[in-house]
Amino acid sequence: MRLINGFVVASLVASLVGCSGGVKPYDPKSSQGRTLFLPSMRAVGPEPVYSRTHWFQLPEVLPQRERPGSSDSDLAKAGPPLRPIFQLSLKNAPLEEAARVLAATSRYSSYTDPSIAKQKITIENLGTIDELAALISRKAQIQVIVDHSAKEVRFLSPTGEQPRLFSE
Repeated sequence: MRLINGFVVASLVASLVGCSGGVKPYDPKSSQGRTLFLPSMRAVGPEPVYSRTHWFQLPEVLPQRERPGSSDSDLAKAGPPLRPIFQLSLKNAPLEEAARVLAATSRYSSYTDPSIAKQKITIENLGTIDELAALISRKAQIQVIVDHSAKEVRFLSPTGEQPRLFSE
């Protein structure tokens, strides 16, 4: 058995040594299709850095934009604000519904005093939200307030005195 194992190993070694033609050393000039890059070398060192400070603008809050005609001096020049014109058609409708329809024309919210909410009104007219509010106010003899800054339409019961601010 030893003899057979020894013979197999000897024949394998002889076939490997006999079949190989030998390993040639690497020659970069004879290889085709390969590019050889040499490591970079400097004659002198890098240039010195004199200043690493970078100048930039600090962030700041942008000033509030003023719309044309919003300041007191521009109000006289600009004239009244332009509002869209709507057609309002209500037949025997409660004031609560009239308030909701009038507010919905400009995407405003509405409030109706409960004491006048069930009062009926018939109206068919064309105008801006302010003109329609004045018409409803005259016709139903109530107080209609259109607050453009708060985006709200209020239907209030009539009072003897107009509401005033404390500063007046």
